Amino acid sequence: MYINEVSLSNFKSYGEEKEKFYFSIPNGEIGSGLNILIGENNTGKSTLFEAIDFFRNSTRKPVESIKNKLIDKDALVEITFSGDIEHVIEEFSQPNKTSTFKKYMYQIESDNFIKASRGTSDIKTIKLWDKESKEYRNETGIDAPLKKLFETNFVWADTNPNDETSFGSSTICGNLLKEISSSFTETNEYKDFSEYFHKTFNSNDTGLRQSLRKIEERTQEIFNEQFGAAKITFRFNELKVDSFFKNTCIEIDDGINTPMGEKGSGMQRSVALALLQVYAEELVKNPEKEDRTKPFFLFIDEPEICLHPKAQFKLFEALLNLSKNKQIFLATHSPFFLKTPFLNQIGVFICKNPSGFPKPEKISSEKNLLPWSPTWGEIIYSAYNLPTVEFHNELYGYLQYLSGKHILSDFDGWLERKGFSKTLTWVRDDKGKNSNPEKVTLQTYIRNNIHHPENLKMQTIGFSIDQLKESIEKMVALIQQEI
Repeated sequence: MYINEVSLSNFKSYGEEKEKFYFSIPNGEIGSGLNILIGENNTGKSTLFEAIDFFRNSTRKPVESIKNKLIDKDALVEITFSGDIEHVIEEFSQPNKTSTFKKYMYQIESDNFIKASRGTSDIKTIKLWDKESKEYRNETGIDAPLKKLFETNFVWADTNPNDETSFGSSTICGNLLKEISSSFTETNEYKDFSEYFHKTFNSNDTGLRQSLRKIEERTQEIFNEQFGAAKITFRFNELKVDSFFKNTCIEIDDGINTPMGEKGSGMQRSVALALLQVYAEELVKNPEKEDRTKPFFLFIDEPEICLHPKAQFKLFEALLNLSKNKQIFLATHSPFFLKTPFLNQIGVFICKNPSGFPKPEKISSEKNLLPWSPTWGEIIYSAYNLPTVEFHNELYGYLQYLSGKHILSDFDGWLERKGFSKTLTWVRDDKGKNSNPEKVTLQTYIRNNIHHPENLKMQTIGFSIDQLKESIEKMVALIQQEI
């Protein structure tokens, strides 16, 4: 089961018009389950994560804090799930709610869906979408059972990373240890432990049982006098393996051996993300366990915090592998999470707020500017209006391809015929000697400057960011005209 679509309205900075995110879903290919949100600050990236957290866990915050303060209407978060929903319901649903969930499943072509919403009109209630009547219905007591169908783990940019390295059942560490311990109960070590546990706590010969017997007998005596004959016994149930993990802590020895929570937040976050990589490696090694695990969605807000570029690459590589079978969501400003040949398999969302409200747009093949889109340079330019030499190179090369002019002088002449002016002077460096200067277009001038760092004379003159932007804008416009 995967998150197919999220729709927001009036949630914090989001406006009254519903903004919809259609997410990429794992299909076994590298990067297929990865969804990346990029864009400037205050464009709704982290807010999307908060909305999904609100949908699943409600909130203890005042309702007014999550409603758009400019619009006097309730906030609403709607999520549509798709995939093998019936299997998830049968495996993880509360038994008395199984039929209720199945009643609201619906099909589009061969895919199964179930849709639900939570709003600020009643934050304690989740409603299920009835496809036949095309409205939400309030099924009593469905909130907690729906929550049990899937797990979410949020690594926030502004919260204590120590929370992410606790060993609760829904945390990264908890899931990691579940993977390690899933077969441990079948070992002789665990069977010996189980036998000794019951001998210690439940055998009539132990001192503990002898002390408890007095309590049992007195309790039974009072019960029999007041309610009737019955035998009362205290029995210690064997603890599940994951119960022990809740008392686990991580210690770090960097010269001083202390619990992780006493280290700096940078070190804590680095450990949390390192554990995430280990978890990813374990799942990749054991893909057969996927059918037996509850749907698990991972959200990381600004994963680049406290990580140097090489560490960012390593983390991204782990996430790409994990996303073959798991759905992962990143909100980032770092270009290192876009440097991959698998960009066309990743769900990339550019977040902007042109009218004061966030307007996310998923990069799609239908809107590609280049045959090999999307590219790192193209995304950075679209998201931040930031021109890069990488994007300039791509545009220049593609226009050469479209024109069929691969000799620079011929291509520059073609640009001139398309309305580009030759206003700049380029001077070749021929083994340390300057050749005759030639007039070239801004596009060719910048291209030569990029490709010839050995030309110290021209490198000294260089080009400005404004010139780079102007050149890119004109080439984008020409490509759109030519195709």
